[in-house]
Amino acid sequence: MFFLPFIFGTLGLAVGAVAGTFTTHAAGENDRQSAKHHRTIANELNRKYASLENRYYELADQSKKQIVELTRQHALDEVEKDCLRLAVRLQQYLISLMWEIDREPTETALNKFVQAVEMTNNVLCQINEELIFIPSDYYARNLIAAVKREKFINPMYFSDESNITE
Repeated sequence: MFFLPFIFGTLGLAVGAVAGTFTTHAAGENDRQSAKHHRTIANELNRKYASLENRYYELADQSKKQIVELTRQHALDEVEKDCLRLAVRLQQYLISLMWEIDREPTETALNKFVQAVEMTNNVLCQINEELIFIPSDYYARNLIAAVKREKFINPMYFSDESNITE
């Protein structure tokens, strides 16, 4: 009889040990499952991070290319704008020469006007703009007026018929 409590105690201890082993094993399995789940999530996050990082570098490269292209285009636009400003200034110079020629026609002013038209058309041609057209009778009409004016101002110069260029 003394053995009976000892047997029950031993059986209780054995059952407790088996239950503890099962519990420990179950808890260990939960830990293993949890660790496996966390590894899966960590691997997925690493893949997503790597994918995002690659996309970031691709977009950064595209952005740099666009910046270079836009900078180049901006420089070309500035050059074209400067050429157009020059053409406008040359055209304004032509207009002021035309007014000067209309007020006081001289051969010098006509020669300057011809040079200015050629220079302006050269610039306009280089930037693919429409050229300035001056009717040919403008030169002839003003040259005749210049000669008549000069004849009126300096009648002694024109007293010899060989000097007249009409």
